[in-house]
Amino acid sequence: MKLPIILSAILTVVATVAVVFVANQSFDLVDKTTIVVYIFTALGGLVSAVFVVYGYFVNLSVFKESQKPKLLLQVHNDRRILEETSEDVHQTVIRYANLSQNECRGLNLELSLVRDSEVIKIPRLFSNSMNMGPNDSRARDFPTLVYFRENGIPEAVIRSLDKYKLRASYSYALMGEEVSSHYDYAWNPKKEWWGIV
Repeated sequence: MKLPIILSAILTVVATVAVVFVANQSFDLVDKTTIVVYIFTALGGLVSAVFVVYGYFVNLSVFKESQKPKLLLQVHNDRRILEETSEDVHQTVIRYANLSQNECRGLNLELSLVRDSEVIKIPRLFSNSMNMGPNDSRARDFPTLVYFRENGIPEAVIRSLDKYKLRASYSYALMGEEVSSHYDYAWNPKKEWWGIV
């Protein structure tokens, strides 16, 4: 609300300067009065226009915000018995949901391991771009260490997983604006457990 008030104040100062300028000219009183009335009429119109345009942009931003889907993205822990080896292994469960009444189009989900400036993307977990309808809830799970080994994560990274953060992130575009967010999780090697950072 400060912007239209500041612009109105600037316009008022400009109008005042114009009135003082006109008053110091050698016009007839009728001409001076007419010009001053025109200046104040123009000032009123411009101030009104400033507030109308500002109100339009406020309404547009509120509308845009109301169209954003409310997304939930979480990493959970579980245990599973592998069918091939009957081994009890840690299972990473990614739960994601659209909690709003707005459809989310072009949603990109990504899981990666992050350490300083190093980012290792975990491949083949999600489609490149997906749509989620209102109140849609889904889950994707995988045997953590087994999946990492089978999908190209270096063994040195897997052995020092506690030095990396698991980053779960999402992004989508809405009305020309890119919306994104991420959540980081740390690996506890003793418990074989992801904990939120």
